Amino acid sequence: MNWINVNEKYLDYLREYEKRIPYSDYGENKYKPFFGALFETDELIYITQISHAQERHKKMKQQKDFYKIYDTDVPTRLIAVVNLNYMFPIPRCETSLFEKKDIASYRSFSDEKEKSKYIDLLDKEIKVINTLNLERAAEELYRMKYTYPDSFVAQRCLDYKTLEKYAKAWRGFAEYKKD
Repeated sequence: MNWINVNEKYLDYLREYEKRIPYSDYGENKYKPFFGALFETDELIYITQISHAQERHKKMKQQKDFYKIYDTDVPTRLIAVVNLNYMFPIPRCETSLFEKKDIASYRSFSDEKEKSKYIDLLDKEIKVINTLNLERAAEELYRMKYTYPDSFVAQRCLDYKTLEKYAKAWRGFAEYKKD
């Protein structure tokens, strides 16, 4: 998997229907890329985002929808988490590859050292993400959401099928606007 950028207008559109859709742009000095594709369905790809580790995450157990990311240099240091329950569908055309060389266009840095540290963190995170087999876990979570809708995990998940309808409507709208 790779880091990707997502069209902010698409995220805003989805947030009209689901408030838990994450942001990528948190202000001038805060930007989090998404990653994926976790899997594909009906010409849509599923993506998600990494979240900064918080104190409460240290006590939480890894589950079908929650994964911890530890620093590869300091294996006891929790650096991020992945909430697969917040994965969502998006037309592939609304994503672009995140280019580290263009990072200054996404957010600002106080100096080159801060920029380098951020890039190193992204590299560590994606390296760990690529060892977790999140693709399989995401597909299982998707099936579980609808096979066992009353389960605790399914209740935490976004309504993927409803979001697929909105994603397809967006794609149709976006294609209509091009003509």
